[in-house]
Amino acid sequence: MVVVEGRRLVEDALEAGAAVVGVLAAADVAAAAEPVIARALGRGVPVETVTQQEFDALADTETPSGLMAVVEWEPLALGGLGPPPGASSLALVLDAVQDPGNVGTMIRTAHALGAWATIALDGTADVRGPKVLRASMGSVFRHRVAEAAWSECVAFAAHHGIAFLLAAQDGAPADRREPRPPHGALVVGSEGHGVRAEWSGQAHRRVGVPMRPGAESLNAAMAAGILLYELTRDPR
Repeated sequence: MVVVEGRRLVEDALEAGAAVVGVLAAADVAAAAEPVIARALGRGVPVETVTQQEFDALADTETPSGLMAVVEWEPLALGGLGPPPGASSLALVLDAVQDPGNVGTMIRTAHALGAWATIALDGTADVRGPKVLRASMGSVFRHRVAEAAWSECVAFAAHHGIAFLLAAQDGAPADRREPRPPHGALVVGSEGHGVRAEWSGQAHRRVGVPMRPGAESLNAAMAAGILLYELTRDPR
């Protein structure tokens, strides 16, 4: 079970067909949220209305919007992902990315740019966390998200013929004309430490984003978005 908070996220969960098991609304916003509440009731989801004070005591955000839902959702095990779908498929691997906002944004970006899955390795922020869920903007309910240990991920990739592309400051540009492996996985590490050293013997190649002299680094989610775009677009 996870809790999603905010009208947009509750709507996203309902639209995505997620297993919403209950909706809670503050009395002050119940009228304004009537379309969302009606959709929930139409699906047989129980809806409870409480005072704003009661809602605020339960909410995670500093300025609660007055609507939240409990949803049956959990990340997949690697076995639940199955093989990569089709040729030139790309997954995103998060290697100890600790900022929950970045993790949620990366999941949202991977979904938007056509990555077939996001795999969160040990040391990464909990993908069930409220900040991750909010930053993902509902993508967790539409996009395959899995959790795994590093060794499990390496074994899974070897079994399915997935080549690792490491995001690194010294990496070569992710040129769309560069030959691509049939199945790839972009590995992005934390802003402070990058990817773990154990990847050095597993990488197909290192990729990066060229930057102007004097620029120290990019936000991890921003770098992931640029690299995913370059690696997933049509090379023609």
